[in-house]
Amino acid sequence: MRPDLGYFDEGANLEDPALYGPARARFGAARILTPIAFRSKVFADLEDETVWTRSWVCIGSHREIPNVGDLLPYTVGNHGVHVQRGPDGLVGRFNLAQHGGCRAVPAQCRTGTKTKCSFTSCGYSRDRDALRADEIGADTPTMRQYLGFRPDRLFPVSVASWGPLLFVNLDREAESFPHRLSRTAAAVRLEEAAGWGEEAGFRADYASNWKLLAHALVRRFSPGGGAGAGVSHAVVVRLKAEPVTGEPATLCWLFPNLVVLRWRARLASVVFQPTGISETQARVRVAAEAPVDPAFAAAWRAVLDEAGDAAAARQGALERFGTPSRPETSLDDLPAAEDRAAHAFQKYLIARVLKKRAYHGAGPLYSAAAC
Repeated sequence: MRPDLGYFDEGANLEDPALYGPARARFGAARILTPIAFRSKVFADLEDETVWTRSWVCIGSHREIPNVGDLLPYTVGNHGVHVQRGPDGLVGRFNLAQHGGCRAVPAQCRTGTKTKCSFTSCGYSRDRDALRADEIGADTPTMRQYLGFRPDRLFPVSVASWGPLLFVNLDREAESFPHRLSRTAAAVRLEEAAGWGEEAGFRADYASNWKLLAHALVRRFSPGGGAGAGVSHAVVVRLKAEPVTGEPATLCWLFPNLVVLRWRARLASVVFQPTGISETQARVRVAAEAPVDPAFAAAWRAVLDEAGDAAAARQGALERFGTPSRPETSLDDLPAAEDRAAHAFQKYLIARVLKKRAYHGAGPLYSAAAC
């Protein structure tokens, strides 16, 4: 993909503001985001250029790499990166080999479908679990698949923490992470959970675009999107009785890919990672101040599965919307925006997609991302 040549699919210019006009209107008058955004490989490439490479993206938790030398791999958009715990703190880098093919880096390959290897046509976007230095060794072939022999020469990635969670930003001129929190930090108070023990964690795969799955989970807890605080980078909803425990809680969708639910002494986080245009992996971690009922993780999985079923049904409908298989629908006549959370997210996404970018030659010259 040559970003300087533009992004076009289904007869539409995906960088044309007119394409998103109905979705940018005020809530109540706004329409849903064009279905092309949920089924187009070209739009996925546009997201890579405007969202994944220019945002603070959550990739996991500190508990996954507790010791010096431990390494957490994560594919951000189309880019294989990792965060490693060093003697002086966290270090983020691009992986030594970006293609992820079986001939060179089999430890990276997890048969994803989003990003293809230029050598073996093998996807690498379903990353493996963290590499533990005390189990694998700091200087072994497995570690070298990510680090090479000179890790200091790998292209750096910015790393930040928020409570127990880890974030990366691939933008060379990204604004500092704390700059984007403001009211979100005060509402969710993740710093208090930094020292909590982790009770459970799991990954699950769902047959929908990542945007649909994240929204379906938020909708499961807050059917109308709530009347919570909305800022340019997040939606925060206070729940009087959320459906897992029946207790009061605060829900936050921190754009683009993190949903957290915070109780008084418990925290659940879900990281959404696209592994295909219509495939998403959800990474769930549960932390608590004191031991919790083991059934809690099972209840969370059930809620996520319900959201996954809803998102998959929505994916199927949007893949056919405005196509010959559904002649009664038209891309020029979209349904109304469903709820406030979805509306806030699509405004965020559209702002990213339409943000002007500077280029040098054939490649991007990353500019500061507006958080």
